[in-house]
Amino acid sequence: MIDADVLRETLPGQWRVLATTFPMWLTGRRVNPCFTYGLLPGSPLVLSDEVSYRTKAGATRRITGVDRFDAASGRFTWRGTGLLGPLSSRWRVTHLSDDHELIVLTFDRSLVTPAGTDVIGRGTAERPDARDRIPPDDTLHWLR
Repeated sequence: MIDADVLRETLPGQWRVLATTFPMWLTGRRVNPCFTYGLLPGSPLVLSDEVSYRTKAGATRRITGVDRFDAASGRFTWRGTGLLGPLSSRWRVTHLSDDHELIVLTFDRSLVTPAGTDVIGRGTAERPDARDRIPPDDTLHWLR
């Protein structure tokens, strides 16, 4: 389990989804998904969470929420903001590369999404070496 201090130092910033098992990123209707995390006051760890993507028509969409870390389970609980306030999901960091530039996230099934896995890379750059730097997983679909 990765502790809160490491996550506090690593997660803030923008991350590009490189590979996924999530249907919402695989249909082609939503492209270039990125996650942006920001530190919020709170203990042990609270993050602002923005998921952005482009539609096929080129419009940018955003999903916002707040993540609260539970040190006992090593999981975050995401709660939506605004109209998404009633929605929540649980996720955790299951792998962190040695240089902290690649992360594997796993998500529990929620009311509106299946369980899944995302591989994210810091920033918006492509990471052609990412496949070689994370544990193998044949269920992942690599995005362009």
